[in-house]
Amino acid sequence: MSVERRYCARLPIDLQVQILYRKRRFCSATARNLSNQGMFLDVRNVTLPTGTLIELEFQALGRHWLIPAIVVHHHGGGVGVMFRDEHNTLYQDLPRRPVAELPAQASTATARLHLSSY
Repeated sequence: MSVERRYCARLPIDLQVQILYRKRRFCSATARNLSNQGMFLDVRNVTLPTGTLIELEFQALGRHWLIPAIVVHHHGGGVGVMFRDEHNTLYQDLPRRPVAELPAQASTATARLHLSSY
């Protein structure tokens, strides 16, 4: 039985995210969709078991984000994560932000957003 409970639609995104495990950078991932309660991360060649506590670090909407999350499922080279707290601002503003408004790359955790065509 999964702990995931979706109450909000997922919106397609393309966002570079650093996954931290026990306060250390574990790997890079690409967020493929987003809700106010979680996201799906493309993490090819990495195994993150269900129930693993992680933090997601990235730059978006003009600020640095560090979001505690838990892995709720893994499927086909990716993992679904549920945020500890809802992030309505991120969900409402990030997918609607024009690519031209995003800042230039500042670090390896810089956000790249493109409205997906899939």
